[in-house]
Amino acid sequence: MTASFVLARTLVRAHAFQQPFRTLLTVTGVALGVLASVAITSANVEALRAFERAVVTVAGSATLEVSAHDFGLDEAVIEVIRKTSGVVKASPLIEEALILSEGLHGAESVQVYGVDLLAELDQLGFRLERGAGEEAFNDLLKRDSVYVGRQLSAEWGLQPGSTVEARAGSRLLRLRVAGVVEGSDRPGSYWNRVVVMDVAAAQVVFDMVGRLDRIEIVTVPGRNVDEVAVALRAVLPPSVVVQRPAQRTIQVEKMVGAFQLNLAVLSWVGLLIGMFLVYNTMSFSVTQRRREIGIYRALGMTQRRVAALFLLEAGVLGFIGGALGALAGLWLARSLVVLVSRTISDLYVPLTSNGTFAAVDVQNVAFFVQGILVGVVVSMAGAVAPSRDASRTVATKALAPGDYEQSETVRSGRYVRGSLFFLLVGLLCALGPPIRGLPILGYAATLCLLGAFACLSPVCIAAWRWSLRRTGQTPPALSGNLRRMAADHAARHPGRNAVTVSALLVGLSIMIGVVIMVRSFRHTVEAWVDQTVMADLIIAPPAWLHGKQVGHASRTLPGSWASVISAIEGVAAVDTYRDVQVEVNGQAVALVSRDLRLHAERGRYLMVDDDSAIVLRRAAETGGVVVSEVLANRLGLQTGETVTITTPVGPYTVPVEGIFYDYATDGGKMVIERAMYRRFWNDDRVTVLALYLHPDTDHERVKRRIGQALGSREASMAPPLMISNGELRREILDIFDRTFVLTYVLEAIAVFVAVLGIVNTLVTAVLERRRELATLQAIGASRSQVERLVQWEAVYLGVIGAVLGVMSGLALAWVLIAVINKQSFGWTIRMTIPVEVLIQALLLAIGAAWIAGYFPARWAARQPVGEGLREE
Repeated sequence: MTASFVLARTLVRAHAFQQPFRTLLTVTGVALGVLASVAITSANVEALRAFERAVVTVAGSATLEVSAHDFGLDEAVIEVIRKTSGVVKASPLIEEALILSEGLHGAESVQVYGVDLLAELDQLGFRLERGAGEEAFNDLLKRDSVYVGRQLSAEWGLQPGSTVEARAGSRLLRLRVAGVVEGSDRPGSYWNRVVVMDVAAAQVVFDMVGRLDRIEIVTVPGRNVDEVAVALRAVLPPSVVVQRPAQRTIQVEKMVGAFQLNLAVLSWVGLLIGMFLVYNTMSFSVTQRRREIGIYRALGMTQRRVAALFLLEAGVLGFIGGALGALAGLWLARSLVVLVSRTISDLYVPLTSNGTFAAVDVQNVAFFVQGILVGVVVSMAGAVAPSRDASRTVATKALAPGDYEQSETVRSGRYVRGSLFFLLVGLLCALGPPIRGLPILGYAATLCLLGAFACLSPVCIAAWRWSLRRTGQTPPALSGNLRRMAADHAARHPGRNAVTVSALLVGLSIMIGVVIMVRSFRHTVEAWVDQTVMADLIIAPPAWLHGKQVGHASRTLPGSWASVISAIEGVAAVDTYRDVQVEVNGQAVALVSRDLRLHAERGRYLMVDDDSAIVLRRAAETGGVVVSEVLANRLGLQTGETVTITTPVGPYTVPVEGIFYDYATDGGKMVIERAMYRRFWNDDRVTVLALYLHPDTDHERVKRRIGQALGSREASMAPPLMISNGELRREILDIFDRTFVLTYVLEAIAVFVAVLGIVNTLVTAVLERRRELATLQAIGASRSQVERLVQWEAVYLGVIGAVLGVMSGLALAWVLIAVINKQSFGWTIRMTIPVEVLIQALLLAIGAAWIAGYFPARWAARQPVGEGLREE
């Protein structure tokens, strides 16, 4: 067994170095596929780990937490909680976000935690490095005293006694650094990157006197935590949420699951194309070493060992490519995690990541090993068919004079039937329902679709040769035969060349399908924005455009501002818009309150049925709600039905007056009359103020007047964000474009691996045809003619791949829009086919094939004629 292994290792090493360029191409293809997969997987996991670390670190030993979504808790409930059986400790907590003022780390957001420093300083997961004596004790309670994390203090150059200017919502703050926070659990502790202050001071600073964000609860050891949770729910208001801290992480994972799964699936495309690349490499290796295989068989090597030899060679290539790809993927993930975190913050929940990774981390080691395993499995899977072919070599035929290889005969009927079978299965999958809320069958439909068009590749290659033979006479000049000769050679091995065409069509199909989906989505969003974003000016908290933020102060404005702004010259009307989370049928749902009558008069929603103004006025009169299409599908609601909302005073059942299209969130939202909201939630704050101005009013002049009017009311007021209608539209589309940056990167990797496949195929063809090319030059063919012959073959393969890729891409776009998008996010997207994109894709594929054939063609034309003829 040992001798066999040593022999196999020696042979694999020898053949790997025999054709170093082709080996390098194969390893590079596998490495790029693994790189994309590992980078996306690592970035996805690290983004959620950042959120999980924050939850676990802040919760500490707490086994339960009490919150009330966006409204905060009345601090009086903490006494009720402490008296509940099974509760050992209840700790108040305020969680906010500060936006640093310009000059230090301008516009950077940092998390602030208000905790009970007096009662629990020795029980928290951090240490405070501060002075000693009475002054240090007094600093704990001062309203402007903050303690900055060790890492932040080093980055910002802050020492005890330094001052920091920051904004919290509409308030401008000047805070004094009283000490440094250092996490006691590990050097990279989450506490080292946050700001801490006493909870009482935080209530004053963030205008939350009498309110708390959360209460962290430690239960009696050995007591069933769920029983304590049930007891707490029985004594607390119905709008209060009691859950385990880890439940928040699970909720976020569910929320972003579809987004991350779509990225992960797209990253696997490179692996699929890499598998085709390995197939081509190993197929040529079998062809080139056919006589050698015959000798092995004649010496008694079994079929199984011959197959194992080639599988081992593929496994070695996969191991090297997997290791290189995993290392590069982990490095790339450092950048991608920032993009993923920002996208999640833009669309779902507040999430921050500084992109730092431990040099050696258990998770990173696991990803590295996973990358190697993926590379090995993909490579060996691609080598299965060539290995079987090698094992079936007939020794006598392989050792006899002459050419063992024969032209393959394409059984068109079998491939066409296979294509129809895949199309039928794909259609059935596309019509299937989501599985656990995920479009698993939709992904299966895309795989079947790609398989259906891949089955047509050998048929198209053979058909091209047949069409060239059938049309036109043979020109007398050698150069006139080049195209036919190229097509004829491509058709000699339709199986192997079909793999190259399939790799190109898969990469091109994914690119076209995703581009059409993104363009259609963007066109739909643009139309939605044009028809629904009608306000002339938007007044919002300073951090409103920084993605979703935690806390109340950073996300809201005083409701009293509406009356002040309404009195300013040039302002015709002000709509108070409040966006909060509530519980509906046991699920967290976005609830928007606004002046529906005003919105009916000056704005609109894009309704599925009926007129927007009529529906909005009816909802204002009946106290009903209008719900987005996504939420209606999620909760199974129809117009005329009722829905129950959990309010601070108990469940409230309202009629559904209409359904509208909305692309602001993928979880959906419901809209209610502002007066009804204030009646049940007793909340006067607003998220944004939508201003409608009189015609021909100077927007900049109105902005200045608003700033002066608000500044005169409070000297410490931070200037709010004021953006025009056009600026808001551009910001919406900028967020949209940021969301798909990763998609474009993954597409580029897939197409590049496909181009490597063409290069590999042509290099294989040149090596295989050295005698033929040398004979052509011997009978008078010039170097340029030989170059054109090879490049024509590349162009033929490129054209077939491009045409099939465009056809497959159009079908794939429909699946992405009508199935995967609908099941993942629930949006209705109007499919738009940009003709210029299809033309660009065709030119790109053909151009890439021509470029891929350039260097193999030049190399083929410069091969020594004598050496080539010597092999005859």
